[in-house]
Formats: sequence, structure tokens, C-alpha cells
Amino acid sequence: MKRSLLFLGILSLTAGAQVSAADLSWGDPTLDSGQFKVSGAVRSRYLHKDYVVGANEGSQNDDWRLTDIKLVLGYENPNWIAGADARCYQYDRLCDAIFLKKAWVGYKLSDQQRVTAGLQPVDFGFGEFWGSSYYETLLNTVGLEDIDNLGIKYKFADDKYNLTLGFYPTDGGNYKGTSKDSSRYSGNFVEADDLTTGTNIEEKNMWIARASRKFELDKAQKFSTELGGSVWYSDLENKRTDEDGHRKSWNVFAQTQYQAWQWMFLAGKQDVTNGDNLLPNSSTIGAFDYPYQVANKGKYLVNEINYTFAQPFHKIENIKPYISHSRFFKDEDGYKDSERLIAGVYFNYKAIGIQGEYIMSKNDPMVGGGANGLAQGSSNDWDKLFYLSIGYYF
Repeated sequence: MKRSLLFLGILSLTAGAQVSAADLSWGDPTLDSGQFKVSGAVRSRYLHKDYVVGANEGSQNDDWRLTDIKLVLGYENPNWIAGADARCYQYDRLCDAIFLKKAWVGYKLSDQQRVTAGLQPVDFGFGEFWGSSYYETLLNTVGLEDIDNLGIKYKFADDKYNLTLGFYPTDGGNYKGTSKDSSRYSGNFVEADDLTTGTNIEEKNMWIARASRKFELDKAQKFSTELGGSVWYSDLENKRTDEDGHRKSWNVFAQTQYQAWQWMFLAGKQDVTNGDNLLPNSSTIGAFDYPYQVANKGKYLVNEINYTFAQPFHKIENIKPYISHSRFFKDEDGYKDSERLIAGVYFNYKAIGIQGEYIMSKNDPMVGGGANGLAQGSSNDWDKLFYLSIGYYF
């Protein structure tokens, strides 16, 4: 089961720095000396599981516990930018696992262009995130959403056009945790804990490109849409068979805004050849110390509708309800499709952020579907999960 994120860090500050209590920032980004910023969160959670297979619920159900702490560091001056994001996770004890999510540096070529290098987000589909959900879409579990890899990226963005091109020689790496190769934030190809039921694949030389254009349909009504597409091509090294393969994935998307409403739509396809003689139809993906199988070939679909309240309700701000649906249609005969449906809401009271979600899934490894849920699958029944996160954000 995907464990909640814990972001941990300790910071030492020099004397005499100008401090902003609102966002913990020091300095001025318009000066050569730049601005240094610190942010993060300490979060807890309550969850209730109602799975088709009761054994998949595990021992942690109907409980409230500390889940995660995060530390995010940022730097900016007129020419340079940089960022880092560290995570510490609690399974049984605080910091059972510690992962590095981001560590990158960038140079501003102009107001619209920049080049960044290091461990950084992959811009694929809608970008880093594919919606508003805390649990994210099913494609996060497939390994396409919210992925951070090591490489170099060029980005151009103005009020109409957005273009990114990245080359990533390798993934984000394996860190401290409880698994053989899945102690990581991002869903990457990994070495399975048990090679009799999984694969040992390393993804390399990832070329990922994204392009989109925004169209203002009615400025007075705040009616606009962004249309675009993205592609992902990489080499896969099978360390068990010494055979090479490839990942080829693409999608098209639209983000339409009308006043406070937003509709997000994405459709795409993935084709993986893994060079494996034992498991040619699925590959092992791992994250949060959990390796699981994903079908090599399939199509995928994402939809979200959300609404952002413009005015606070008393002192409750940033109220945003949303409904998200994602599905992975598998090409292999006999494989059952996977699906995730989420209804949720986010809001904050001062520095306290609250997000609640009711999730219904079919053949979803992160919601009761088991390690083969995204491969063969086992059921057409719904697994259900209620997840409530309450955190202090700084």
C-alpha cells in the first residue's frame, strides 16, 4: 500500500538575515545576492479501507497517525534558480524511509526561457501533476504522473505557448527504506523484491517533450482552454536477460477554464517492450517501498472537474472540491482494466490544510488491488478508501 509522504529537514541560518515570517524567506530575488526560501509541512492522516479482499486492508485501518513531514528549499536571483525537496516517511517509526524528491539548479536565459539540471520533475501530460487529488490519478501508479528524474530540461513559457524538452539519462534513484529497489518517491522501473514474480529493469536515456497553446475564448467570462500533447521515449535495460527494450508513451490533453470551473481531459497510449522471457507482458514498477506489476501495453484516460471558491467562507480559504476519474485500458487478452475514481475537497484555515477524499478503485495496487492489479488484475468489483489528511504548512 502506498504510504503517505513525510518531508523532513533541518536548516541552519546565518545571523543578520532579513526574515519574512509569512513564508520564511531571506533576501530579495531582484538582487544579485538573491532570495532563499524555506517551506514544508507536517501532516497526519485518518483512513478507512473497505476492500473486496479483506486481507489487503492490512493492520492499519480506522486509525489516526502522523504520516509525513517535508522540507522544501528554494533560491532565486536575477539569473539563477534552484530547488530541493526532501521527504521522510513513517511506516512504523519516524523516518523509516527517507527519499530525495528534487535537487536541481537552473539558469534563466530570458523571462520566458530557462534551463534546469539535476533531479527534477518530468513535464509529461498536464505537467508535473495531473489534477487536484492528494492520492493523484491512476497514472501516477503506472509511472507517468508526478515523476522526478535526473537530467537536463529546457523550458519556454509565455502567455500563449508552453514548450519543454528534457533528456534524463537515469531515474531519481533508490534511497533509505525497507525494499530492495523501491525506496523512492517516483514510480520507476525497478528490481522486484522477488524475481520469480517480477522483473529487473532499468530505464535510461529518457527523451520527454511537451507542447501546448492557450486560447482565450472569452476574456470577460474567464473562458479559456489549453490544448497540447507530449511524448516519452526511453531505453529499457533488462538486467536479468541482458536484452534491451523501450518505453514509448504519448498523450493529448485539454485544460478548459470557465470562471471558477475547470475541466481537465487527457488521453494517451503506452507501449513497453521489456525484453523479458518470463514476464513479457508486464514489468515491475516501484515506489514507496512497494514493487508491483504494470501491463506493458495499454491506453489511458484522465478526466477531472473542479471548482475553486473565489471568496473565503468565514476564515476557511482556498476551498476546492473536485471529481477525478482515471482508467488504464490494457491491450493484453485476459487482463482486466484498472480504474480509479476520486471525490475530494481541499481547504485551509490559516496554516492548517485539510484534504479529504473518497476513492473507489478497480485493480489498483494502491487501493486494495494487490501487486498484480495493474497487470492481470483479479476483480471487477470496487475497492473503497476514505482518506483524510490534516497538516500544518509553513
